[in-house]
Parts: sequence; C-alpha cells; structure tokens
Amino acid sequence: MTKRTNLRPQLKPISKPALKFLWMIRKKRHLSLSSRRSSTATDMPDGCAAVLTDHEDVLVEILARLPVKTLIRFRCVCTAWRSLISDPHFLKKQRKYDAERGVNDSDLRLLFSMKPPSSMGLVDLKGLKDAELAKRFREDRVATRELDFPVSLDHGYEIVNVGTCNGIICIQFNRGEYALWNPCTGEYNVLPKPSVFCYPRYYGFGYDEINDDYKVVKGSHCETDGNGPLKPLIQVFSLRKGTWKTYPGPKNVCMRGQGAFVNGKLHWLWFEEWWKSESKEIRPFSLAEEKFQEVMPIPWNNIGGILISGNRLCVHSETGAVRIVMMKEYGVKESWTEVLYLTIFTVPQIYDEICKVKPLWILENGDVLAYTVQQGGYLSLYKPKDKAFRNVIKPEGSYRFESVIYRETFVSPVTGNLGEI
Repeated sequence: MTKRTNLRPQLKPISKPALKFLWMIRKKRHLSLSSRRSSTATDMPDGCAAVLTDHEDVLVEILARLPVKTLIRFRCVCTAWRSLISDPHFLKKQRKYDAERGVNDSDLRLLFSMKPPSSMGLVDLKGLKDAELAKRFREDRVATRELDFPVSLDHGYEIVNVGTCNGIICIQFNRGEYALWNPCTGEYNVLPKPSVFCYPRYYGFGYDEINDDYKVVKGSHCETDGNGPLKPLIQVFSLRKGTWKTYPGPKNVCMRGQGAFVNGKLHWLWFEEWWKSESKEIRPFSLAEEKFQEVMPIPWNNIGGILISGNRLCVHSETGAVRIVMMKEYGVKESWTEVLYLTIFTVPQIYDEICKVKPLWILENGDVLAYTVQQGGYLSLYKPKDKAFRNVIKPEGSYRFESVIYRETFVSPVTGNLGEI
C-alpha cells in the first residue's frame, strides 16, 4: 500500500537576478532530459534557443549541486524544470554531489513527537542553531511545521521511531505494523506483517550497501511452537525482497530500544541484566551478513544510551552527570574520546531544574541538542560558552517522546531507489 502526499514547503522570495534567469528558462517547453539536446529553435521564442542550448549543461550542474529542499521549491518554476528535477539521471547526479559535500547542520531536519499520536513537528536543525534563544527557562522561539503521519493510527497507540537512513524513516505503529516514510516527498510504504508476531525488545533500520537493500531488524522473545518456553528471535525485513526472515536470536539477550546505524551495522548497548541501566559493551549487527558480530568495549562507566552524530558512534549517560563519548575512528578502541562532561558543579541547572537529559545530536558549533525533563519535556540546547541549557521547543505532552534527525533525499520508501517526484 503506497500513497503520495503533498507536503509543499513555504516559498521564500526570490531575488531579482534570479527571477530574470528563471523567466528566461521557463520559456523552454516541457522536454525530457534525454531529448533536450535534439530540440530546435522553433521550440522556443526567438532569441532564447541559442542561449538555453549553450547554457543547458551549466544549468544542470548548478541545480544538481543544490540541496533537496531547494530543488523541491524549484519544481514550481516551470514544467521543464519539474521534468529535469524528476529525471532519474539528474537525481543520481544530485545524490553524488550531495554525498561529496558531506553532512552539515544546514542539510538536517529534526522530526519529533508534537501532537501524539497523529502528527509530528518538523524543524530545520540550522534554525535551532541560528535562533535567538531565550535567556530564561520555559520559553521557546523556534518556528515549527506540523506534519500529519501518513497512515491512520488505532486509538491508544503511539508512534515508535525504529530508525532512519538516507532520508527514509522507519516507524512502528499500531503495535505490530511498520511503515517506511520519506517526509520530504510524502511517499510511504506500509510493510507486510511478519508471519510470527513478537513484541520487539530491540529494533533498528539501515542500509545494506553490499546488497543495495534497506532492512528492518527487530529482536524479541517468542513462543515459536505455541507451547514451549520463550525463545530469542531475530526478524529481518528486506525491502528489495519484500519479505521477513526469522533467525534464532542470541541467548541471554539484554538489549533494548533503537539501534544506532553506522558503517553498515546496527549497534545496541549490551546490558548484563534487564534491570541494569549501565553498559560496558556495544553489540553490532551486520545488515549484509544478517548476524551479530564481536562486541565493542566502552572504556567508560555509567553509559546508558547510544546515538549517531555526524556519522560517528556515540554513547552517553542517562542518569547523574551528563557525559558523551564519541568513537572518532570506527572500530578503533583507542579513538573513544570524551566530548562532553557536565556535573551539578559546572551546570547547576542539572540539579535545580532538570531531572533527566537525553542527548540527541552534537551541532557543528559544539552545542548539544537534548531532550530534557523539567516539569514536562523540552527540546533544549546546551551552550558550552554559557554553560547553561536553553529551551527551544516545548512538545505537547506525551508519555513517550520520539525524535529523529535525518537528511532529506529523493529515495523512495517503496523501491529503495531514487524515485520520481
């Protein structure tokens, strides 16, 4: 089941030189990318044919270097631009330049629980960094756009963020159903249900580069024969094949929550017992091989959470002092580096105002975006320069806060390829 929804962003004013350039371009008729070279002067008004033909390659190169958000706006310029931007060859070129440019705050979006369970808030990560932050607590001054979740939700169930990769977000809803969603294009895909239903204890979503496939992973304990004891299971969904596979899971499984995807693997913290809140090891799961690999030790104690920031693996504390440790070079134990350590002595707010801090992202300027609990939940920024937290967004009340930081792309959640828009 697929559907396309129209999520048109608000358009900003375009400069006069740009308007003059766009006016000249839009005189060109609707032509496909492959046939544009064969057009004749009779296809356009006098004086335009030579200019457009001579500068067509330049136009394509300029547009291909623009971010996805800008290209979506530029589809409205004329039918020729819409055809160009939707062409698969152009999209591949744009994705290549996008990868070469790397990730920065300007390209990232934050999607979070807003009015559970039916809608989510969307904000540019750069907008958080550039906002004039309130000087006092419990004030927020960041504009937020509201997005409706693309499928209907049963009463009493909320959305669970399974993971994100290449602009696609995997979300669990109505307890046992999964959907892949591209908020940028509005396209979504409700996945088939696995033959054996088990409530997941840990889960994740990522891209298998070796097999060019997107995969959903969930681990659980289940009665496979209906009468015997609970058995650990790993269930893996392949978007390319459209099916679920079931494997025996590791014994004495003490993992929970969302896995962090990086380097072709999902990563969970491995706890010695279910009731314990601290971990000393990370358990990676290879999406290509569809199996767990050797554990990765953490050279710090009091670690209770895991995240990805800037395509690097990070772990953080969830109780007591706020500590974030980053693996600067993947797989190298010696590269673990402490990037933040806050105590009640350096930041009294942790003791006076905040009872819990869950780090979400480290911005380029060193600010830390976090979800803080302080008589309600807030999205807050920790400013190292000021040694203080500043609230930027107040999500509406929910017993379960979910958020995801992603980079906009044209990747289809139905095929896993660059889709037409």
